Amino acid sequence: MKRERSLSIITGGLSVGLVLFVIQLSAGSRDVGPEAVASSMTGTGAISGRVEAPKEFKGAQVYVKNVDKNIVYMVYTAGGRYKAVDLLPGNYEVTVKKNGLAGGVKKIVIASGAVATVDFTLQEVPVLPRVGVHPGFNGHPDRQSASYEQLYPPGPGRPLIEKTCMVCHGPDFIPSHQWDASQWNAAIDLMSDSNGLIKSRILPGTFSGKDREDLVNYLVEYYGPESDQRRLEVPEMPIDEKALASAMYVEYDVPKEYGSPIHDEHFDRDGNVWVVDRAGGRPSIDKLDPRTGTWTFYPIPDPKALPHGMTLDAAGDLWFAGETAFGRVDTKTGEMKLYYFDDKDSYIPLPGIGVGKDTKHESHGHTPVVDSKQNIWMTLSYTDQLAKWDRKTQEISKFAVPTPHSFPYGAYVDKKDNVWVAEWFRCKLAKFDPETEKFTEYPLPNPPCTVKRMSVDSKGMAWYVKDGGKLGSIDPKTSKVVEYDIPAAYSSGYDVQPDREDNLWISDSGQGGAILKFDRTTKKFTYYPSIQSTDMPKLEVTKDGAIWYSARSADIKAVGVLYPDMAKIKTMGAYY
Repeated sequence: MKRERSLSIITGGLSVGLVLFVIQLSAGSRDVGPEAVASSMTGTGAISGRVEAPKEFKGAQVYVKNVDKNIVYMVYTAGGRYKAVDLLPGNYEVTVKKNGLAGGVKKIVIASGAVATVDFTLQEVPVLPRVGVHPGFNGHPDRQSASYEQLYPPGPGRPLIEKTCMVCHGPDFIPSHQWDASQWNAAIDLMSDSNGLIKSRILPGTFSGKDREDLVNYLVEYYGPESDQRRLEVPEMPIDEKALASAMYVEYDVPKEYGSPIHDEHFDRDGNVWVVDRAGGRPSIDKLDPRTGTWTFYPIPDPKALPHGMTLDAAGDLWFAGETAFGRVDTKTGEMKLYYFDDKDSYIPLPGIGVGKDTKHESHGHTPVVDSKQNIWMTLSYTDQLAKWDRKTQEISKFAVPTPHSFPYGAYVDKKDNVWVAEWFRCKLAKFDPETEKFTEYPLPNPPCTVKRMSVDSKGMAWYVKDGGKLGSIDPKTSKVVEYDIPAAYSSGYDVQPDREDNLWISDSGQGGAILKFDRTTKKFTYYPSIQSTDMPKLEVTKDGAIWYSARSADIKAVGVLYPDMAKIKTMGAYY
């Protein structure tokens, strides 16, 4: 089934319609910058052109959509020129996006071995405020935007929000609600309940009686039933045209009937990309062949085993962690086997995750990883545990994380088989030694904070991103922590992963969707604005340095990849 993605630019009430364009095709290439346009892969085509406008601009985004396969390629202009290579043959729509400028949509056909030339002349239109993306959803697209000071006027409640609600939810969450005093009090009770589902995300003693009164009064005054729903305005991202000129994004739309929140992409030995699909009532493990854009879906036998994370073992099998169970997936056949954490017939309610009232939540398997002995480890978020499935005995052991109510989230295995865990709500990383069965915790600076995921580079340094726009490293030998400021306001890092050169790649939803590169040598951050406004809950890096992600909260659910240097693309397949 075809999936429609509108490429018309609608700005300030101005809708630019579809423009038919007669193209020039040739077997050669056209120089659009320091390098000539050329596809390195047999059977593909390319496109290049100029983009002109009445005012100066940098890094306009050029969208090249294959309407036959619902694949979107996106590149950037440098000096007003652009190029995109390794495009599958077919019918395309091409458009340019830049805030304050607009142009038409042009239809072309790209043939195997040919280069299409498409030029644009943009018109000035009103500049629209930019808004970020709350991690996990991209709701309320029609809300008005406002500055931080407008959303959070000075008052006794603002610092209380900043050290509690905003630490987890970010600055764009609270203004989306219009609750009365009873509703805000119920939310605070939920966040403070040590016996509830989410277990004390606000620690006892955080508020005095007067603090709570001030907080509720502030919330009702500015986010009460009569308030307007608003979104946070964010500044434009820093643009490095030289870096962006070489880069290309590709997104593969998930077919409409399966367009659910997806994440945790991993690669099999054949170059396919697998993701978990958390569709309510019909969760599945999905396979994408990025060389053809073909999708295959494998329903999970028990929908209550709602999947979250995934990993790959040495035999090439995928393992996923879910609410009630974890499972093994044969990547050749899609056949699955489930292993239950507890009695599979004993369920209690877990509202809000889309699978109904009969979902068990004591375990909540989150992120699985595999060690050198092929044991499967996974975080159990609701019970504050790390679990191990022993490959030889096929038995499950559970180990309690030292800090209560920490909600262990992301996990990573280092070269010594230590299992690292991000303690999402307690501003810590923890390292578990499987030989001694002991944890070592590393508190992060300036708590409270949240940290969802982390990784370990080739030198054994642990890396993390946390709220407040921080990238950090921990030296396990000395416990020294170093943090770097991500150079854009309201940054919201979700994941960080090293490539083979130990550059760090970060997914950042706070700017409306971007992947960032951090160069360890120069300490420089480079922004790669994404195709859609979205968060990216997990990154995965190929052996060739391509960065895969899932556009979980985007309007069009998709799996995508950033090629930092399109000249180095050898295959559209994804390999470790």
